This record gives sequence, structure tokens and C-alpha cells, in this order.
Amino acid sequence: MKFTLYTANCTGNAKNSIYPNKADIANEEDFKVATCRDHVSAEYKNFHRSNSNYITGNVDVMDCDNDHSDHPKDWIYPDMYPDIFPDVSFVVVPSRHDGKVKGKKSARPRHHVYFPHQPTVSAEDCSALKKRIYAAASFFDNGATDAARFMYGCQSGNIIWHEGSRTIDEFLDEKAFSNVDKKTITEGSRNKSMSRFAGKIVKRYGCTEEAHHIFIEKSQRCTPPLAQEELDTIWDSALKFGRDLARQDGYIVPEEYNKEPEWEMPIPFDEYHLPPFPLDALPKAIGDYVAALSESTQTPVDMAATAAIAILSVCMQGKFKIRAKLDWIEPVNVFVLNVMNPSERKSAVENAMIRPLNVFESERNTQNAAAIETSKMQKRILERRQKVLEDQASKGKADAQAVRRMAEEIAGYKEMKPMKLYVDDITTEKLTSVLADNNGRAAILSTEGGIFDTLAGAYSKTVNIDVMLKGYSGDSIRVDRIGRNSESIMNPALTVLLMVQPSVLSGLMQNGVFRGRGLTARFLYCIPASFVGKRKYRSQSVPDGVYRKYEQCIRNLLEDECENGEEIITLSQEADALIEAFAERLEPELNRTYADIVDWAGKLVGNIQRIAALLCRASVCRNYNFLAAPDPLVVDGETMKNSIRIGEYFIEHARAAFMLMGADPVISQSKKVLDVVTNNRMTEFTRRDLMRLCRNFKKAEDVQPVLTQLVDYGYIAPKENTSYSGKGRPPAQIYLVNPHMYEQ
Repeated sequence: MKFTLYTANCTGNAKNSIYPNKADIANEEDFKVATCRDHVSAEYKNFHRSNSNYITGNVDVMDCDNDHSDHPKDWIYPDMYPDIFPDVSFVVVPSRHDGKVKGKKSARPRHHVYFPHQPTVSAEDCSALKKRIYAAASFFDNGATDAARFMYGCQSGNIIWHEGSRTIDEFLDEKAFSNVDKKTITEGSRNKSMSRFAGKIVKRYGCTEEAHHIFIEKSQRCTPPLAQEELDTIWDSALKFGRDLARQDGYIVPEEYNKEPEWEMPIPFDEYHLPPFPLDALPKAIGDYVAALSESTQTPVDMAATAAIAILSVCMQGKFKIRAKLDWIEPVNVFVLNVMNPSERKSAVENAMIRPLNVFESERNTQNAAAIETSKMQKRILERRQKVLEDQASKGKADAQAVRRMAEEIAGYKEMKPMKLYVDDITTEKLTSVLADNNGRAAILSTEGGIFDTLAGAYSKTVNIDVMLKGYSGDSIRVDRIGRNSESIMNPALTVLLMVQPSVLSGLMQNGVFRGRGLTARFLYCIPASFVGKRKYRSQSVPDGVYRKYEQCIRNLLEDECENGEEIITLSQEADALIEAFAERLEPELNRTYADIVDWAGKLVGNIQRIAALLCRASVCRNYNFLAAPDPLVVDGETMKNSIRIGEYFIEHARAAFMLMGADPVISQSKKVLDVVTNNRMTEFTRRDLMRLCRNFKKAEDVQPVLTQLVDYGYIAPKENTSYSGKGRPPAQIYLVNPHMYEQ
């Protein structure tokens, strides 16, 4: 649905007549922005609103104040329009007086309906179309048919954006065509009626003998009959119209136009063809190990590959950042969530992937065991000296200089802690302490989802996700609470790798706080294909050389400590152009293609930058010779291409995660409605029938999104009602059930 409005530079000014700003409307966001200001639905000469200045318009606005009755049962509500105008495109917007007293009329639903249509090129055509709409639906205000009418600007809240397969004029034409055979054409209307009929018949049957035969049959209803010469002139005009129509974009040939609708197989809600992980996008040492481990454990490569990205993050977080643009620096840590059913060998894969971390951590702590213990002793000695000095000072036996020196010594002392690369089961309070003790770095690596229960308040009864949110973005964390030491972490970096069952993800997605505050948008989701039932017992083990190269890569990353703060990874000119092009393609689609996961997709470019930094450093083996400075890290074009490929892989997996696991309540409700429909062997039903059977629907407006979803997926179809005359309350819309649902 697309149409054009023209806006003023003011709001609420009835005296204004200038509307110079063209607004092309293609979606809800465009519409809301345009209608914030006073606006008109047509273009006028010199932008001056008047009937005489009318140039063209492709949308008309009708008013419904529900003044036709004082009985609520007769009122028209916004969610009724899909039934009144089936398959018609329109936008319904509450008016300024919606639900309020207006004049002598009580509070009631009041709204405007924007109907896109084929362009009209005169004020007379515009007004005539509005009158045709009123004739079809007389509950509209018959005083709102002026072609130079303006609409007050206001903030549009709960609008209904209804995409249909036809415009309002096409709907009215088809309605007139279906009724024209029932009437006798009297003198005074013969030429006009036959001209209109000829156009409709050519549109439906083409420039064929069959169409001409129907036209001649219809002409016999004219009283008195039209002259043959006049009929020939009308038919010649209709043929010209038909030939012009056939050259237009989107023209439907008569054979297709007249074809009886056929039911197709409905689209399963749970059917997703998810892409495989692009294994060749990983550095060779890591990709080879991932492939070998997947063969050994008989698991999909996705499990190990996405885990590898998180392992790289553990090694590099807090030590590197990537400069996406001059004023945009992104940390390199990531959150990864693998979703698999039980018995998928999650633990085997994760343990194999983190083995180099465990070995490195154990070796480092063994080497530093004496130094760690010495540091503890030194801290205890300082604390005892501090206590003695405090006692002396309280008795006046210690001078101020000695107290100050001791305070400086205590404040400057940094206790050496054992290396802790990751944790598993942990509370949010303890996680903050781990970050503080590890120079702002921490990681949660687990094959369970207990952290989500903790975040949801399993222990504190309150939802506490701040440390997760700030640990991802690098925002400073400051904790000051009674009974706890104050903690301040300036640049936290947190990595998360979880391999969980679908039930855990379902709980994550259905937690309103988690999604509302952006926690779910931070994860990279992976839903690997199951190998259960197809696994070999005697698989090939991981070659020792393949593992050693993987371990060397991980150790090289772990040993890479930057002495002068975090090292900045930059982009080559080619890499910068590639990510810019990707971002430009993605941005317009956020509210269209990715509207269901817009919160997640909005962070995709940043996540691709992070992945690019991980791949860039992991593909290099740094040697730290004496006084030799390592070469600066620059993401080249090939690395950025691979990062974008990985990002695109995660898109479909994220969509599946959000949709399959209940993030979209409409999908969940649609499944329940399908169960009710099939269990009752229904072949057709109304919205009221559904509300009677599904008690969870309390209001009619709660049902409509579900019905729209079921229509879109092909489970049901609205039954066209040709008997409604437009007078009074329309009959309830009947929905037909796809018979394929009952096939075994």
C-alpha cells in the first residue's frame, strides 16, 4: 500500500491553506510522521488548497463519527473495516474526539479512514469517488466529500494499517459489476451505465468476442434501446481502454483474473529452513577443529562453530576494541545462545571447545601460586598494620603524615587474584565481583540456562539484568549497597555462551522485562539441525595435529596482553565500504522485513563489527620478540565479507528463535486457534464463534491480529459477502477453513 499526502508547516491551524511538503507513504512509520502536521490528500496548484486548484490525488479520507445511531450496538469500530471492505487497503486512525463527548453527542468511537485509490485528476472525480464510498457505507459523514478538505495533525497512536489486494475504487467497481445484471437501465443513464459496464467487462474478460457478446446482451436491458452506432462507439472506447490497461505494470490477464480460487497448502508456523554455518568463514585452525570435532561427536558444525566465536571473545575481551567509524568504537565481546533438545551432546562439544581455556588457566595459576599467596599475606599484613596505626592515632600517638602514608599504601595496593577465565552457575551480585576482580573481564560458559532463572529473580525475587546489559555494551558499573563493599568497573566486558534446551529459550523470550530492556536483542541465536537418529557410533576422532593448531591459536590470543590499554583494530578501505553497504541495505528493512525482530536486527551491524575483530586477530599468530612491536591489526575486505556472511547466518536463526519460542504472542495464539478449529472440525466460522470457543479472547480487537495471521499463512480465507448494501451494521465476516488442514 502506497499513497501520497501533502503536509503544512503547522498543526491545528484552520486558517492555513498552504501545504507544500510532499510525503510518500509506504508504511506505518511514514504515515505517523506525516500526519503529525495538518495535511491534505491531494496536490494543488502552488500548494494552495482549493477545489479550483486541484491537480491529482491518490488517497481519500472518510470520517466516521458514529452519529447515525445512539445505540452502541449500531456503532462502527475500527476493527470492523476488514469485514466491511474485504481485501481493501486502508488506514484507520482515531480522531481527536475519539471516545469523547462532541457537541450534543455522547462519547463514542470516532475515527478517520484513509483509502488509497487510482489517481483522480479533478476535484469532481475526487468528490464523486467519496460519494460512491458513502453510498456503499452510509455510516460515513456525508459532509466530508469535499475535494479540498484538510485534516488536523495529531499524534497517531493505535492506527490500523491494513494491506489489501485492491483499492477502494476497484472494490466499488467490482461491487457495481456484480449487481449490474439485476437492474434495468432507464433513459437518462443508458450511455453512462453501458460505458461503465463495457470497461468492467473488458477488464474481466479482455478484448474478446465473449466480452462483446456479454456487452450486447446487457444493452438489451436499456429502455428505450440505444442506437447501434452509439453502442459501437461505446464498445470501441472500451477496447481502447482494455488495450491501454494491458500495457500497465501489474496487469492480470483475464484467464488469471477469472480463475476460481484454489486452496494451497498452508505455511506451517514451525517450518524453518535455517542456513548452515559458513564454516569456511572461520580462520583455518579454528574451522578445521570445528569440522573434526563435529565429526567426532556426530553433531552439527553450528554447535562448535558458534561456540568458537564465543571462545575467541573470551580470549580477546577487554584487550581489543574495533573502530567501526571515527566516532564509533565497539567492544569485541559477544553473547551466543545455542538451542538444542536433550541428548544432543551439548556438554561434549562445549567441554572440547573450552579445553584450551581450562589448561591455560590451570597452568597460569600453578605458575603464580606462590605470588598469589604472597599477595594475600601482604594484604593481611597491611590490614594489621592499619589496625595498629588506627589504634595509635585514636590515642594521639601517631602523626597525620604516618596515617596518610598508610592510607596511600592501602589504596594503592592491588591484590593478585587467581586467573578465572569463565564461570558457570553464578548470581548477578557475584558476577559483578568477578568482573571487579578480573580487570573488568568475565565470561559465563554453561550447558544450562540457570543464569536466566537467576536474572529473573529466583533468589532475589526481583529482575536484575543490569550487569548483563552493561557487560555487553561496556558501560561502567557502580555498585553501592548496604552490607557490601563498593565496586566500580569502568570498562566491563562480558562474554556469554549458553547451550540450552528449547524450554529455557521459551522462558527467556516470554519474559517481558528481558525483551523490553534489550537482553534478548543482545544474543546471537543458533538453532542447529538435530543429528539424533542419524549418528554413527564409530566416528573419526579429532586428529591430534588439528587440536594442537586450535590450542596454539587460543593460547596465542590468551597470552596477548596490551600494556598500554586496549588495542584498537581498524578497518581497511574495502572493509569499511563493505560494512557500509550492508548497513545501508539493512536499515530500510528494519521496519519491514525484520519488523518482527527489529530490536535484534538493530544491533546486527555492531555484532558483525565485533565478529570481524575476532576473526581478524584469530587469523594472525603474534610472536613477542624482545622490543619487537606487533603489526597493527586491520580488518581486510575478505575478513569483513566472512563476518557479514556469519551475521547473515544468524538472521534466520534469530527469527526462528523469536518466532518458534513464543516471542510473538500472535503466533502462539494462532496455534491455539488452529487446535480449536481442527478439534471441532469447523469448515467456516465467525469471529464471535471463535471468541465463544476460545475464552482467552476478552475483546474483539484481540482476535483480529490472529485472524489476519491465519489468513496470511493460508489456514483460513474471508468469505466475500455480496449481500451487504452498506446500510446499517454489516453482517459478521465469515471465514472459510482450508480443507488441507483435515488431510491425513
